[in-house]
Amino acid sequence: MIEIPFDPNIHLGPLTLAWHGIFTAVGIFFGVGLAIRLIRGRVSEDDGYAIATWGVVCGIVSARLLHVADRWDLYAENPLQILAIWSGGIAIWGAVIGGTLGGFVVALRLKVPIGFTADAAAPSIGLGLALGRIGDVINGEHHTIACADLPFCVSYTFPPQDGGLGQLGPVHLAVGYEMVVVLATVLGALWLRRRLAGVAPAGFVFWLWVLAYGLTRYTISFLRIEDPTPFFGLRQDQLIGLGAVLIAIPMLLVLAARGRRPLAP
Repeated sequence: MIEIPFDPNIHLGPLTLAWHGIFTAVGIFFGVGLAIRLIRGRVSEDDGYAIATWGVVCGIVSARLLHVADRWDLYAENPLQILAIWSGGIAIWGAVIGGTLGGFVVALRLKVPIGFTADAAAPSIGLGLALGRIGDVINGEHHTIACADLPFCVSYTFPPQDGGLGQLGPVHLAVGYEMVVVLATVLGALWLRRRLAGVAPAGFVFWLWVLAYGLTRYTISFLRIEDPTPFFGLRQDQLIGLGAVLIAIPMLLVLAARGRRPLAP
């Protein structure tokens, strides 16, 4: 069993920072940096940063709103808490959806090649999500089912009186599993951008990544507990994951039918 003994927060005098928030910022930084690097040569740096900035802003807002909608039972009694995003509570799917739509609208206005930019965004979004999950691993986010007789079961041991989870475990590290798989999709998307250049239409890699991420979230979330299951015993992230799969498959079929013709910007 792997013990995680870390304080879920960093204490800097009167200032307390959660590892979740720190690694969310790290993920945004490196995700945006990768995207700017990948679009270099076809999209100007100024346009790239404009797309990324609005993508990040829309992603954060959407992530918070989707979390609030999922846990409305907690926020209905105190609506002002909706604004207290610093206290924690975001939905990763909200970041993906809101960030993608926000970036898409700006990309349309700037008249950049949409499919090409989307293919660059796929591994960049994945890298940001994977790095952000490091904070979830340290903080013990998203409780999961018990784990036994496996070398990668984890236990959280930081004292609860100091802000930790106490003797929680052994449990499955679902966010850690997700981090590893998403990193694999990042590498896969980067490889496919090179391998399929000039072969598959622009945008194909993006929708492949959406398909892979949707399946990942749907599958791994069966390990999670204590989340609302509003429909058919499935959690919000699983329902959205299925929706992403159902959208990605026809999009991939349409793009595949276009053959070598690039996706119109």
